Amino acid sequence: MPALAFGWLVVLTIVPIALWHRVIGDIIASFHWSLSYATAELAPWLLLVAGVGFLVPVALSAGRDPESRLYPRARRAYFVWGIVLYLLGCVLVIEVVDVWAYAH
Repeated sequence: MPALAFGWLVVLTIVPIALWHRVIGDIIASFHWSLSYATAELAPWLLLVAGVGFLVPVALSAGRDPESRLYPRARRAYFVWGIVLYLLGCVLVIEVVDVWAYAH
């Protein structure tokens, strides 16, 4: 069961990279320290990473007994935060890709 959960985490990580690798390459190539860069170009990708990060404890506890030491007490909260951050990141990534498409 945890292997299946970690498989889904890998899919959630690989799919955005596979779909939007050119956009990610352009964003990384234009890296500079500024607040507008961080909020407009990096924030969607960081939200995706944070969403996957919140889902890691959920994947670790998949199929375990709720009394287990590895079962997080706030498992539902981790799950909800992970899903919400990931979906918000996806929506914002789609917006960034749309703006990027106008420039290229």
